Amino acid sequence: MSDTTETTAHRGFWAGRAALLMPAVLVGIAVFLGVGVAQMEVAGSEELFGPKAFPLITIALLLVVAVLLTISIIRNPEEPGPDGENLSSNWRSVGIVVGTLVLFIALLETAGWIIAAALLFAGVAVGLGSRRYGLLICVGFIISSLVQLVFVGLLGLSLPPGVFGLF
Repeated sequence: MSDTTETTAHRGFWAGRAALLMPAVLVGIAVFLGVGVAQMEVAGSEELFGPKAFPLITIALLLVVAVLLTISIIRNPEEPGPDGENLSSNWRSVGIVVGTLVLFIALLETAGWIIAAALLFAGVAVGLGSRRYGLLICVGFIISSLVQLVFVGLLGLSLPPGVFGLF
């Protein structure tokens, strides 16, 4: 038996599958949202999309992504690098994404949805490796503006206006 075969034979099922934590987190978020939607009291509504529609769509998408991610991780576990070294997380990217999320939470009420969400989009994209800052800000503003229009137009709900509420 070669060295490669011996190494793979001694590794258990969980070896290289620590990433299964992420699908578990996604399922946890979906359950949390599901409990919230189940407890939501909504008056009768004739509208196409009621207040429960977007959370239910989000729950479904979270569960689909969790299942697909689980399948991918089980089929293709992480292999140790050369000389058996463990692969490590990219903590710089994690820090940028978490910091951007904290900034979003802090700015949401004061700066408003459009600005905070645009910065969230750009920050997460930078954390994932993009370096086209101007384009990211522009795309973030377009997406957050479209989300604002959908919420106002289809749901009749307004997101925090922040500084745009002054105009």
